[in-house]
Amino acid sequence: MKIGSMRHRVTIQQRPDPQTQNSVGEVTTAWTTLATVWAAIEPQTGGEGIEQAAVVAQVTHSVRIRRRTDVTPDMRLVEGSRTLEILSVLDANKPGEMRLQCREVVS
Repeated sequence: MKIGSMRHRVTIQQRPDPQTQNSVGEVTTAWTTLATVWAAIEPQTGGEGIEQAAVVAQVTHSVRIRRRTDVTPDMRLVEGSRTLEILSVLDANKPGEMRLQCREVVS
């Protein structure tokens, strides 16, 4: 494993279960931190589209981190002001690593 390429500090966040409601009955999502890890973030493709009245950058990133057993596609990564939605969790075919296929979300 080449840890030199893992130069991005990312926070793995998860949604609480169950989600809470605010004073007017709207479901709110207050993400909680699972862990902060070093990662290699590699952009894969580009584009832009409209999805549910929000602009979502269709840029897919491949993110490589040290292997963990608690990361799922229901989570997200935060690096500074960037948010990456985890689409899938893959085996990196390297001992001690895993690959996350992500989509950058722009609101």
